[in-house]
Amino acid sequence: MKYGLLLDIEVIDFLNALPMRVRRLVCLRLRAIQTAPDAYAAFTEYDRAGRRVDVHLYAGFAISYWDDFADRQVKVLRIEHAGR
Repeated sequence: MKYGLLLDIEVIDFLNALPMRVRRLVCLRLRAIQTAPDAYAAFTEYDRAGRRVDVHLYAGFAISYWDDFADRQVKVLRIEHAGR
């Protein structure tokens, strides 16, 4: 099933602040998550609305995303340095 990929504006700002090489790696991983969002969750959290938010750990980053099955979109809510 084909998913769209939506990034929160703060995610875009975070990516733009990364060195180009690191940004490319993270963007490649975002594309992989887009293709199979259920295959990448290291753990799950729930937001205030009770929605499941998956978190993927990759290259020192925690990528939080929501698989919006109804809209067929992966919504990346946050990327931050893991462990901070």
